[in-house]
Amino acid sequence: MASAVESKLRDLLELAQVVLDDLPVGLLVLSAHGKPLWFNREAEVVCAVWNRTPLRRDALPLKRADFTVPEVLWKECQALLAADNPARAAPDARIIGEADRGLHAVIRLQRRPGRTGPPACFLQLDYRRPRGDRDRPISPGALSLLSRLTFREREVALRVRDGLTTEEIAKELRRSKLTIKTQLAGIFRKLGVANRSRVTAMLNR
Repeated sequence: MASAVESKLRDLLELAQVVLDDLPVGLLVLSAHGKPLWFNREAEVVCAVWNRTPLRRDALPLKRADFTVPEVLWKECQALLAADNPARAAPDARIIGEADRGLHAVIRLQRRPGRTGPPACFLQLDYRRPRGDRDRPISPGALSLLSRLTFREREVALRVRDGLTTEEIAKELRRSKLTIKTQLAGIFRKLGVANRSRVTAMLNR
């Protein structure tokens, strides 16, 4: 009985990971020592952009040991941790960003109910490219990837590259959200990726 419950729990956790990986928002949890406890793939993309490091082409999960937390984000986390007083309400969230690069972060402390020890830092990360960035050249590698797609899929993929949401793409192309989601599924399959973050990474190389 216990093994059946554990199996179902593992299945639910795997499903949750897939759903969270597909979110267009980066989620990152850091320990009080700055070690990444958990992150989704969009967080990997946002932090790579913040660190000005190349985005990876593959869709394999990044190991926690290889995840590099941007220094500016860790400094804000340290300030929150230093301001924390367990006898009082948690300090207000900090919001920072680089508007010219489309980078934004909301940082909060997450206390552990019933547990001793320092709280963790929860970061919500967003990377939205300026719309004027749409006119930048497409690399030969990205063109090769786009050649695998139909014309209508390419229209969607290029807008994913520019940071548009499913709703924004549907409105701009005058298609239903269901149609866009179906075309996204085709794009993922043909490019061999699991989510839109990977599409963005591959087409921005």
